[in-house]
Amino acid sequence: MRRLISATAVAAALWIPLSGRSSDAPIDAAAVAWDRGDYVAALTTYLQVLDSAGADEALETIALQTGELFHTRELTTDGESPKFSLDGRYIAYQTGALRARAIRLLAAADPTKEVATLSGFRGVFSPDSNRFAYLRVTSTPALQEAAASVEVGPSNQRAQRLTAFNSRIALESRLVVREIASGRETEMETGQLRKQSLAFGATGILFAGSPADGSGQIYWIQNGAAPAALTSGDGEKVIGDMNASGTALTFTVRLAGAGRAGGGGGGQGANQSFRLLTLPDGKVATIAGSAPAFSVDGGSIAYLARAANETRLMVAAVNDPSAAAAIRSGPERLDAPAFSPDGKRLAFQITPKEDWEIHLIGRDGTGETRLTRDIQHDLLPRFLDNDRLVGMIGEARHRRSFLYDLATGKRTRLFHNNTIRTIAPEYSWVPSPDGQKLLIVAERDGDTVSAERGVYLVDLSRRVTRDELRARLRSNLAAEQALREKTQRQFATIAANVRQVVGQASVARIFGYEKALFDFDSKHITRPGNRLASEYLFNTYKSFGYEPEYQWFAGRGALGGQTANVLATLRGTRNPELVYVVSSHYDSVAIGPGADDDTSGTAALLETARILAKQPQPATIVFASFTGEEAGLLGSREYVRRAVAAKVHIVGALNNDMVGWANDHRLDNTIRYSNAGIRDIQHGAAMHFTSLITYDALYYKSTDAAAYYEAYGDIVGGIGSYPVLGNPHYHQSHDLLDTINHQLVTEVAKTTAATLMLMASSPSRLTDLRVESFSKGTATISWTPSPETGVSGYVVAYGPANNPEAHRTKTSGPQATVSKVQPGMVISVKAVNDKGLEGWDWTRVTLK
Repeated sequence: MRRLISATAVAAALWIPLSGRSSDAPIDAAAVAWDRGDYVAALTTYLQVLDSAGADEALETIALQTGELFHTRELTTDGESPKFSLDGRYIAYQTGALRARAIRLLAAADPTKEVATLSGFRGVFSPDSNRFAYLRVTSTPALQEAAASVEVGPSNQRAQRLTAFNSRIALESRLVVREIASGRETEMETGQLRKQSLAFGATGILFAGSPADGSGQIYWIQNGAAPAALTSGDGEKVIGDMNASGTALTFTVRLAGAGRAGGGGGGQGANQSFRLLTLPDGKVATIAGSAPAFSVDGGSIAYLARAANETRLMVAAVNDPSAAAAIRSGPERLDAPAFSPDGKRLAFQITPKEDWEIHLIGRDGTGETRLTRDIQHDLLPRFLDNDRLVGMIGEARHRRSFLYDLATGKRTRLFHNNTIRTIAPEYSWVPSPDGQKLLIVAERDGDTVSAERGVYLVDLSRRVTRDELRARLRSNLAAEQALREKTQRQFATIAANVRQVVGQASVARIFGYEKALFDFDSKHITRPGNRLASEYLFNTYKSFGYEPEYQWFAGRGALGGQTANVLATLRGTRNPELVYVVSSHYDSVAIGPGADDDTSGTAALLETARILAKQPQPATIVFASFTGEEAGLLGSREYVRRAVAAKVHIVGALNNDMVGWANDHRLDNTIRYSNAGIRDIQHGAAMHFTSLITYDALYYKSTDAAAYYEAYGDIVGGIGSYPVLGNPHYHQSHDLLDTINHQLVTEVAKTTAATLMLMASSPSRLTDLRVESFSKGTATISWTPSPETGVSGYVVAYGPANNPEAHRTKTSGPQATVSKVQPGMVISVKAVNDKGLEGWDWTRVTLK
């Protein structure tokens, strides 16, 4: 039986009647409503259940359906590299960037109690947890200059400038050891070495350092003496993990121009290796393998080794690594071995077919069992105690953590943001030594664009209360009702026409487009299928009645030297100079046909173009099939470059990518946006006119949507997969047509058409909103008049940042005066046309 994992369907099977319970019980009815995306009905019923006699029995089910079961505390909205001390008394995490980097030490028992804030980075606890070593940031003119230069200059050279800054700070930072209880600090002498990774051994500090001219080595500082090199030879030494007793560490050697050598790649490379350094003897053993992991007591090490066509799971004593024993051998890929606390079992991830699963095995190689069976990747297992482990599901850009009870097989989601629509990707997880707490780095607000990520403390010993859960449900119910009512009002004027148009969408046609494109095999710009696909798209757009055009350009490595975008234009009837673009890329990776990435998006685009072909809108719509996305966003950047040069007035853009794979039976996808107005319209389009269930994330980087944002700013929406990139076939040769849900692609086409109809019929977002004067509670504002024909006036809203539309007024011209306002309030403006349609997004200014 496949286990379901989505954020809003953590157990879609929860609605199945439990033994002894009527199938029409309220909690079952609520779960069915939730499953079909009727969140208002579901939340209303769940609230009733929480007020009933069966509330205690239902609390866990409702909590997991709607968010978190365990109490979670936000430690910071800007943090990374969290860790517990080995005795569990302290928490440390890093925050800030460049010279502003700092480490915060907290008491784990009471995270509101700050132990210290240290100006530095790369901190590590001592094995006895009484000391903390870190690299202290100094403030020198050279470092200040290097930091200032990072954000100055061409954006495509920022990486080089950041490398220069990191080299400077590695040289000028100071290695400091702090006694946590007293706060006393001792600076260690490191000479002119550039200091990188740190480790705290039982009898001294270790760090990877490199001189100005020469190879990097691992140095050992004991009792305040000068650093002594423990390694030799060419290459940069990169510290991996230190065992719990502080008597051994792993490291790899990175040779110049050779990439990472011996990294933890899951046994994929035939020549991978790592080093094992033992202390205090300073012996170094080179081990042919990868993904090393120490046992909890520090006495054993597990790793993966390749031999011929098989991967072996190896276990050895730290003090005798040459006597390693293979406890499992087979042709499957393996990765991420981890010991249980008692050392009797190991967990690891394995690919029995096309996705990762988690298995368990005895240390002696007996009793191998399979723990997971999800359609997505299950990976990175870590034991919390001998009977529980935490594992992750999904791809690196949208992983989620789950708790597994090894005795019962029960799986419980650990983390969520307790909202219905917004996803919360997780990135790293650190369990406490006693297995009762978990530190998680995540984007709980769904913002994948900003560099900042939050750090959260999950307490597995403390569950949410009924009152906390009731407050969550009420908040979500209010938000969902507001979204439904708002979008229903927005679409009201054109709703009948939208229904008529989306009703023409055809699953059979969607499959036909997909099959034709799939049969061209790889459509990468270096493959013949790219040219064949462009010809097919051109002819298909033409069959709909468009006059399509090729947009040829020289693509890096393109077969024949050139590749082409294919464009079709639906000219506007009233404001043809205003342009909305909807796009998908039709190319694929070189090794496969890309049924989901992105034949699915291309098929949705074609069907959107077909059902709108005889329905021109007030503004112009361009349907853009981009090439070269997999070669570096080539097609989208070329399109935008030409549009900017030709002064094309693009006022909104949608980009759909990977919309056809489904992790379960639900028809759900994620709105990936930069513009919150477009986000809400797409939610409304889906809920009022289709069967699509939509989530959202602030997400456009590394997609074709980025080209629009870079040139035209905050005008981007679109749809991508849910879970984001959760498809185990992503960028693989097995991204095949039989993994695609064609009805899901059809619902995306409907949502896209409905979104375009509202946006192209409504005034676009206004520009140049400015405060002309602000004094004594009265503000005068002005803006550039709306470019649309038929604008009848403007709506002005103002209020505090948490309720910016608290007050509304109307004006006929591009200026207004509002009273009873104060600093910090937000003023928002949008146009209204003679059809009664308001602009699809506000332009805003904050009073100062």
